[in-house]
Amino acid sequence: MLDLTSLGAVVDHIAHARDIAAEAYTLHGPVLFALEEAARRGASVHVRLEGRPFDDPKGGLATENARLAAELRGCGAVATLAHPLHAKSLELDGVLYLDEKNWERNDLVLREDDATKARAVATIKHEALSREAQLLGDSRAGADAVVESESFGCCNAVYGALSKLARGGASPRLLVAQRELRGNKREAEVLEKLVNDGVRVRVCKDSEKLAVAGGGAWLGSANATVAFGESDMIDWGLCTSDPAIVSAVRTRLEAAWDGAVEFKDRKG
Repeated sequence: MLDLTSLGAVVDHIAHARDIAAEAYTLHGPVLFALEEAARRGASVHVRLEGRPFDDPKGGLATENARLAAELRGCGAVATLAHPLHAKSLELDGVLYLDEKNWERNDLVLREDDATKARAVATIKHEALSREAQLLGDSRAGADAVVESESFGCCNAVYGALSKLARGGASPRLLVAQRELRGNKREAEVLEKLVNDGVRVRVCKDSEKLAVAGGGAWLGSANATVAFGESDMIDWGLCTSDPAIVSAVRTRLEAAWDGAVEFKDRKG
């Protein structure tokens, strides 16, 4: 059964798990320390990190991930670098945990008690975004649709779904991250097209990947950007109608919306 959980619960579970598999774009903080400690006490710990990060022109993150992998191996873990990898997932003794950022304290974290039953989880970017677009397309109350993506682009199913909703008069809302948008002319042009279609766009300081529409929610690690070729990376995304999860996603998105600035009023 899919449930909301917390970073603290994940760390507590790692502390007594025997068979651990982790994937992350990069890894720091409590989860990293817990994985290292688990490896030192003799648990089977396998970790994969992104080896050739996108938008890393000076190679700083690639160097850091290589250092982290070496550090984990020094603790007894099997740690490798992979590409392209953007998912944030943990499997602990058959229990699956999913995170939409990089295991930070305030993240919305999901738990599926039987990882073998997690068929609802898309594990490739284009499939994850198709699930998100389906949520938007199935919504009969398009006016209440809210999407948040750390970065945003064209040529993906979510872009098309938002544009279709807006052109149909629904006025869906879209949140994007200030950090990713700053100086990004291509993303700004895509957002301007959506605004012209009728999408309401605001810029926030967060980097979540969430959506809510009607009685459903989408959660994932996949950004609504190009989803083919090398960009069609290992990512996750799922839809749910669980009332507690839907409520948590909507609450998070509405708070972000209230604290965001209009796209046209942004600086930089």
